[in-house]
Amino acid sequence: MRLLHTSDWHIGVNHHRLDRQPDHDHVFAQIKNLAIEEQVDVILNTGDLFDKADPGIDTWKYGWSVLEELSSVAPVVIVCGNHDSHKLFQLMDMILKKRLEIYFIHPLTLRRGPESVLQLPTKEGETIRIAAVPFVKSSSYIRDYIEGDPARATVAYADEVGALEHRVGQWLNDPYDPSRDIRVFAAHLLVDGAEVSGSEYQLYVEHDFVTRPDRIPDADYVAFGHIHKPQQIAGLEHGRYAGSPIPINFGERADEKLVYLVTGKPGYALDIKERKLDIGRRLVEIRGNLDTIAADRERYAGSIARVVVEVDNPILQLESRVRELLPETLICQVMVHNRQQQGEPIVAADDYDKPEFSINEMFEAYVKENPGLGESERIVKYFNELYGQVQHGDESEDTLTDLEEVAQ
Repeated sequence: MRLLHTSDWHIGVNHHRLDRQPDHDHVFAQIKNLAIEEQVDVILNTGDLFDKADPGIDTWKYGWSVLEELSSVAPVVIVCGNHDSHKLFQLMDMILKKRLEIYFIHPLTLRRGPESVLQLPTKEGETIRIAAVPFVKSSSYIRDYIEGDPARATVAYADEVGALEHRVGQWLNDPYDPSRDIRVFAAHLLVDGAEVSGSEYQLYVEHDFVTRPDRIPDADYVAFGHIHKPQQIAGLEHGRYAGSPIPINFGERADEKLVYLVTGKPGYALDIKERKLDIGRRLVEIRGNLDTIAADRERYAGSIARVVVEVDNPILQLESRVRELLPETLICQVMVHNRQQQGEPIVAADDYDKPEFSINEMFEAYVKENPGLGESERIVKYFNELYGQVQHGDESEDTLTDLEEVAQ
């Protein structure tokens, strides 16, 4: 058995209108070549295929073409992530499965019960059994916050996900032939103890909303997505987060990117090897005055940069001057830090259309400046949960109903 584990592609992501498709082209070519060279039996993507639930037609067509290319090498299995639309996954599954070996696992998939477990043959005559749990939103349990006991929400979430994992694990292991089968459990969730990158939205990495490692079903390999930093799952020798193949934003600029190649035979411990990816264009933060920035221009050539200019006095047409100083650097944002004033850098005067602060950060600042509104932390948490549903597509009610039915 030879399995390639990748995750969190976030196709369609951009930085202040700077398209990241060239970076995706660069890593997808490597993933395809690796799959060919290693003669893999299956390519497993553990979620967040797209960056947005409604990716737009051009992004969707691009994602479709990538999946078509990879499926020409080996069957492709994709688990629905928090950035994905399970309704779009249903549609793609209906269209693609009739002509390509591409399998989408979403909440409705699990309604098929034990039949939702994929059984894919290998070149050596073995069977790869893949059972998966798609993303379960913590916002589904916001009612417990409203009732005034946050601890109930986190416990309910862990119990709900644990029950779902248990049920799917039963399907994976019954029936199971250790002389022929290799069991793979996959999910797009946050596991307690995982180390996050500097990029994941706090809304989705709140450490109280986790699944516990001891609830993960028995399997020969455990493949997780959601966290962008590649790592072993705490306490599981055979469990991995594959992470994102490119730095999704500047919080990941120092992270190493890779995929996992998992090989072995039924009845034996599998071999899990890292295969590092060349990300191509680096993400860098450039900070200094105009003179120091100019002196280091060669160092940043070919990179994607956000630039923080240290100034003592306002400088006219600052962004234009920075771009002239760095002609071989792709600049996505120029910010100003006035050394004569306290506080964080502000957006350059000619860069107002590129907002510095997120909606969540601005709302949090507003609440803190108005103590009469009530307990700030709780209000901000409510807002983040609700805004997250709107921002990423509120499918939580339907999704929760589907998953609760399976767990029961």
